[in-house]
Amino acid sequence: MLEDLRANSWSLRPCCMVMAYRIAHFCSVWRKKSVINNLWAAPVILLYRFITECLFGYEIQAGATIGRRFTIHHGYAVVINKFVVAGDDFTIRHGVTIGNRSKSNDCPVIGNGVELGANVVIIGDITVGNNVVVGAGSVVLDNVPDNALVVGQKAQVKVIK
Repeated sequence: MLEDLRANSWSLRPCCMVMAYRIAHFCSVWRKKSVINNLWAAPVILLYRFITECLFGYEIQAGATIGRRFTIHHGYAVVINKFVVAGDDFTIRHGVTIGNRSKSNDCPVIGNGVELGANVVIIGDITVGNNVVVGAGSVVLDNVPDNALVVGQKAQVKVIK
């Protein structure tokens, strides 16, 4: 957790966001190991959801697996699904959405050293390689190789009625 605080330059809001996520993730993992753990872990996770969604305006679900040195810049309107797996040195900015395309649990797997710009959307059963930079406003629907720079929007008009 100390690495996370250093990575966020000890800024109050990002440090609070990352610490709250780490505590909730710990509770989420331990809650599944024993029914008795639900007595203390479930209320902590509910409190986490209330604080993050109502007060801070972001939703990083406790089940998401994010590696060391998780950095958040201006974390408003961030949504990360509970099945997302991200590696070390993961950096996000405001408006980032990472999740699945449908009701399935197929979520992105994100490598180490990935940096996401503002308003990036990454959805579906895809893999984002190591040392990737995704530019602001990009919509990522396909696999991304290592050491890549990704920019642009995927949406295209196919039919006009």
